Amino acid sequence: MSNNILISGYPGIGKTTLINKIIKRLDCKIGGFYTSEKCENGKRTGFYITDFSGNQMVMADVNSPSSYRVSKYGVNIEAFEKIGIPALKKANKSADLIIVDEIGKMEMFSSNFCKILEEIFDSPKPLLATIKKIDCKLTAKLKSRDDVEIYDLTIDNRNKMVDRIIDRLSLIL
Repeated sequence: MSNNILISGYPGIGKTTLINKIIKRLDCKIGGFYTSEKCENGKRTGFYITDFSGNQMVMADVNSPSSYRVSKYGVNIEAFEKIGIPALKKANKSADLIIVDEIGKMEMFSSNFCKILEEIFDSPKPLLATIKKIDCKLTAKLKSRDDVEIYDLTIDNRNKMVDRIIDRLSLIL
């Protein structure tokens, strides 16, 4: 039985929203991190990274001078590594379920993240992660593992997916 569950989908389809709905219904110790939009005057200007202890930093911003870019956003790798990496290490030791939101372009600028991902995927701990739809070498490798189950999120199925994934998690938690 797969203990690594990936939610795949295009940007804006609701992967993070789905993760948040699932988390609210679970009764277990959750670790890892999630991302959320940073908005100013009603417009998205970047993204936060937040761990499950409440630590948060700006991971990407339109005004960032960073040379690491995804679209109009400069990516703050230092912020990601200060929040995301320790959260994953802690989760791998003490959580019942590891959450990674998301395995995407911004996060993969961190070589440390790419390394710890392999440890997380090899761990016996259950993993629930969002992953970008269009693959690069790393995401294709992760998706092709024998111990991975992929749920492809679409507009048509996203309302039914919460119960489906919770039912699946109940078998491995």
